[in-house]
Amino acid sequence: MAFTELAPRLGVLEWVLNTPTHHRVHHAANQACLDRNFGGVLIVFDRLFGTFAAAPDGEPLRYGLIGESRTNNPVRIALGGWAQLLSDLRNSGNPNRAFSVLLGPPGALKTSKETS
Repeated sequence: MAFTELAPRLGVLEWVLNTPTHHRVHHAANQACLDRNFGGVLIVFDRLFGTFAAAPDGEPLRYGLIGESRTNNPVRIALGGWAQLLSDLRNSGNPNRAFSVLLGPPGALKTSKETS
């Protein structure tokens, strides 16, 4: 159990402040939680701009990186995301897909290839 799971709910303040509940979602690797809850103090902007997500019901939060790490080498773990990004850019094939790789959600290259 994560330490933040012990924090109580804050009622009405949860509509405005970034509480431990919201912060857990920010760090979760569940598909519904990716690229969500960016607010450092205020969650109201995430609500306004559509980047807010509550913890999914009936699904435990998984923390960590997307995909599986095939190594215990800390340097490869730390830099592996950058290597994957560069590889995806090289394999993007056109400027539109490259733009999706740079600014889209995780796995944007795979998604854009499936739809084209």
